[in-house]
Amino acid sequence: MEEILDRKNLNITQLNHLIYAAATVITEEINGTGEYKLETQKSKTPPWVRHIQGGINGIRKELSALVEIKRDNRKAQNIKRTRLLKKYNIEKKENFDHLIEELKQKDSAKMQQLSR
Repeated sequence: MEEILDRKNLNITQLNHLIYAAATVITEEINGTGEYKLETQKSKTPPWVRHIQGGINGIRKELSALVEIKRDNRKAQNIKRTRLLKKYNIEKKENFDHLIEELKQKDSAKMQQLSR
């Protein structure tokens, strides 16, 4: 490399090739192989586990929103509020306790399914 760098007539393309070659050699020495490795790896969890975890996340999201609605927190958006009330046919606040308990049981059932 010193011999090449000592020459004064290097153009940008030659210098670029030289830097690329040096970077390739250094990478091979560090990694031990010259093979290209993918930077992104596939998830090691099976699809059925991801499916159950997605269901658990959905239940917890709705449970959280219902608890906020029950507290009458105004931060809960009206769109979210009406969607949940319509989905679960809630007309009275007395039904919230029953529904929240039901969602907690669904959550624990999914967790047990995942652990099995």
